[in-house]
Amino acid sequence: MEPAAGDPEPITAFVATLGARDPKTVAAYHTVLRAFVAWLAQQPGGAPFRMEIVTETAVRGYLDHLTVLGRAPQTRAKARTALHRFCRWAQAEGLLRRNPVAAVERPTIATLAPTELTAAARFVVKSLVERANSPRLAALIALGYWAGLRISEIAVLQLEHCQINQRAGSLVIADAKGGKTRTLDLHNEARRALYAYLAEHPHAADARDRDSGYVFTGQRAAWLRRQHRPDHLSTRAIEHLWMGLKRSATRDEWPHIADLTFHDLRHDWAHRARAGGWLLEEIAVYLGHQTRDGAPAIATTVRYTLPSRQQLKRRLHDLQG
Repeated sequence: MEPAAGDPEPITAFVATLGARDPKTVAAYHTVLRAFVAWLAQQPGGAPFRMEIVTETAVRGYLDHLTVLGRAPQTRAKARTALHRFCRWAQAEGLLRRNPVAAVERPTIATLAPTELTAAARFVVKSLVERANSPRLAALIALGYWAGLRISEIAVLQLEHCQINQRAGSLVIADAKGGKTRTLDLHNEARRALYAYLAEHPHAADARDRDSGYVFTGQRAAWLRRQHRPDHLSTRAIEHLWMGLKRSATRDEWPHIADLTFHDLRHDWAHRARAGGWLLEEIAVYLGHQTRDGAPAIATTVRYTLPSRQQLKRRLHDLQG
């Protein structure tokens, strides 16, 4: 995201350091910092902005302000994270003596089990993909459903990182969330779908641009290359394809998939892996839930595999008195 005219210099400098992060994350951080500066300007001594007024009192006051506005705990937690990262950077740059956010408690967020698809939802999704008769769409959905990939990982997947043939398949997910890289062997369903797409006739309606280094290319791939811009299919375009697939459902099918997001395919993969006997450590490594030193981030994986309401409801029927 480009700095807005009038942003305080520290905000501009901090945002400039976020270039390698997901654009959505950069935009979210920038939005929080702008809102914080605007709120500070309404407080006594809060204008013009300068780093010495970024205090623990100011941070707590802003988070309390969000509470009064009725913002959800998750929204307040994201605001705290953005301010924490900004102040940590400012401390490292010598602009702050200490990080004033460190002593501010993170808002409590009720943990809800990520979506597990029902058997009916799985049936509908697979049926819609088959009826769509699109190798590209089949490969996109397969990588979410059978490999648990993030939509951002699918979008930037590079051809040189795919080892796919008629018998086996593996992917290298490079510079994923948190800058981590991992190598995955693919389930046969994912391998078959990706192999079919890569082997598709170049003149097919949604075939990939053969001059691109990316697996999934946008319609304007050639033009983007001439502009020296990445020519891969964007995350927004993948979301658009997902929504188009959902809209092709019949009236009877729709209720089963109405609320499903593409990311729910990743959550469902984790549930199915757990049900299949995978250890939490194995799921964590496959999904890319790892700390900076490569250790499995089990706490994140546990949230992905929490029992759903449907699972607990089924357990009730087996409860003996």
